[in-house]
This record gives sequence, C-alpha cells and structure tokens, in this order.
Amino acid sequence: MKNVAVLTASAAAFGLLCTASSAQLAIEQTPLASSLTFNEAIAIALEEQPGTIAEIALERSNGNVVIDIEVINDVGDEIEFHLDPETGEILSSWTDDDPSNDPGETEYEDSDG
Repeated sequence: MKNVAVLTASAAAFGLLCTASSAQLAIEQTPLASSLTFNEAIAIALEEQPGTIAEIALERSNGNVVIDIEVINDVGDEIEFHLDPETGEILSSWTDDDPSNDPGETEYEDSDG
C-alpha cells in the first residue's frame, strides 16, 4: 500500500513537471513575429532619440516578443529601446552607460542571458 502511494505521488510530480516543460517549450517555440516593420520601429525610436541605428532585432524577453533597437546619439551615448512589435509602443528605454536602467535586470530579462 505504501508503494502505491509513493508511485502515485511520483506520477503526479512527473505529470506536473511534464506540463511545466510543455508550457515552456510552447513559449520558446512560438515564432518571433511582428506586425510592425523594422522601418516603422526605427522611425519610432529615432523620433524619441535622434541618432544612428546601431542594432535592431526581434527578441524574446521574459517570454514576450519585443523589437530591440539600439540608437547612438550625437554625443556617442547608446540608448536601447524595447518596442511592442504589434503596437509600436515603447515598452522601455535605457542607456548602456547606466546598467541600473536596464530592464533586463527587472522587467524584460532576455531568456538567453
């Protein structure tokens, strides 16, 4: 009888583990997509901070898809933006000179890092 209880508990724990793993796998396998073009995203970032685009990428951050844009302004500061790929809303922005402003430390941590 004791073995049946242990096996039942083990099976339940395994089931929960598989469910959690399946949910994480589903998030990771969801295609990165955007209804906003990169040109539209660049225009939004440059309107907020004039400069030169250093990098643009579609990334996953905390399970959410974001457009990551880095702009270098006229004094050489690098400003990074996360935009909503559907609405173009600026979700966050920060400078690389001040890592305390990096939302990767709080709200928008990259799943890779």
